[in-house]
Amino acid sequence: QAQISNYARVRHSSTRYYRADKNITSRNCNRPGHLSKNSPTPKKVPPCCLCAGKDHLQHSCPARFCLNCCLPGHYFRECLEKAYWNKHCNRCDMKGHYADACPEIWRQYHLTTKPGPIKTASAHSERSVSMYCYNCSRKGHFGYECSEKRMQGSMFPTSPFIYYYDDECDIKRRANRLKRKVADLQEAGLLPEQPKTPW
Repeated sequence: QAQISNYARVRHSSTRYYRADKNITSRNCNRPGHLSKNSPTPKKVPPCCLCAGKDHLQHSCPARFCLNCCLPGHYFRECLEKAYWNKHCNRCDMKGHYADACPEIWRQYHLTTKPGPIKTASAHSERSVSMYCYNCSRKGHFGYECSEKRMQGSMFPTSPFIYYYDDECDIKRRANRLKRKVADLQEAGLLPEQPKTPW
């Protein structure tokens, strides 16, 4: 008879949801006749949800990453950067990130489809009379301009427009700053060493 009841002493019959002759297989040991919670073999260790490795869990994963700077090798509490709510971008004038992680960096390439200089967009069209805010639902401004409290506490507004297009010098400067940041994190032991041969 299959061991399928949740408790040893139950008033109703154990065949309420299952029948004894029904083919029940344990997910733990893959043997028929019982559920995984009643399996005689030791419980399987679940895989890590970050890298699917079977020898560790998320808290000790070598592929863990920081939710503050999004780099691997350390957690938020160990991060060298300020908390994201204290960051202010001097590129788009928004809160929640620094200029090197500004969404404007990747947005500026939306019209550039061929090698060569970055193609810039034309000037913004005149503001629509019927514009509404997605954050406070009032008329007269867009959501990214809203000064009311954000609907999602951890969300920061980002502008849909490009304020500044990088030139070649800006791109090189940003790449050098990112290299210095990686070196600082590695020196502090908060970033795993990169393999010498590229993947």
